[in-house]
Amino acid sequence: MGNKNSIDKVFHQVSVIGIIMSIIIVGIISYVSLIPSDKVEIVNAFPFGDKGAHMFAYAILGIFLYFSFVRVSFALHHDGKDIIASNWIILPSLFTLFLGIIVGSILEVIQKTVGREFEVLDIVSDGLGLIVGCTIGFYVLKAIIKITMNRDN
Repeated sequence: MGNKNSIDKVFHQVSVIGIIMSIIIVGIISYVSLIPSDKVEIVNAFPFGDKGAHMFAYAILGIFLYFSFVRVSFALHHDGKDIIASNWIILPSLFTLFLGIIVGSILEVIQKTVGREFEVLDIVSDGLGLIVGCTIGFYVLKAIIKITMNRDN
């Protein structure tokens, strides 16, 4: 029973960190997305330029959005006996992809009002970044859970 409480606590802490960081990252992405493109020099530092920057930013967002949703998934699927990994992979990943694509799409539409271009490939790059972020988030969370379980045994 100690494992369930420890893991629940870890999921709670990871979720809170995920929520706080997601809000900060969405703010940063929004700011960078809505300033004139000639003032965004950092884009040149990324492989594939603008698309690489989108993938990188949304991968970081994807990690923390994934963390935000793991507690919800854990609470819905944990049976008290075993942690079934697929239950805390699928639901947080779907929520992350849905919310991340919505954020990216809204920002692309708003960009037209500040003299920037709407590009579907930016949204595709956002989605690819979110998938990478979910994958990284899963493996980081898996390592945290393993460490927590080993510490409790």
